[in-house]
Amino acid sequence: MEKSTFAEVEKQLLSHLSAANLSVDHLSQVSGTISKSYAAGLRIVDWWIYGIPAFERIVVQGQIPLTGAGAFQELFANKLFKEIRIFRKGIPVPDFFQVDLTIEKITEQMPKL
Repeated sequence: MEKSTFAEVEKQLLSHLSAANLSVDHLSQVSGTISKSYAAGLRIVDWWIYGIPAFERIVVQGQIPLTGAGAFQELFANKLFKEIRIFRKGIPVPDFFQVDLTIEKITEQMPKL
């Protein structure tokens, strides 16, 4: 299900994220990181939204070729990803890396009593 252009993917992904009532700052940072990673080799394959209608999280699955390892730096630099899972795909030498990015809604923490 790989999309052909980043603009197409970004439009669909941002529509899902904006429906989750994420802040504009949060949306722009996530979009910017995914955009930079896409330019470095990340290809978005699919995504899953958890918590409909009350948004809980979205998981974006992508692939990074061996030659696009620079995309990892962009992903690791963004603290808004709750979880980044990287799987090596290929035996015995990896052909590409599968990357799962988890984005959660930032909520205000309740003060502890």
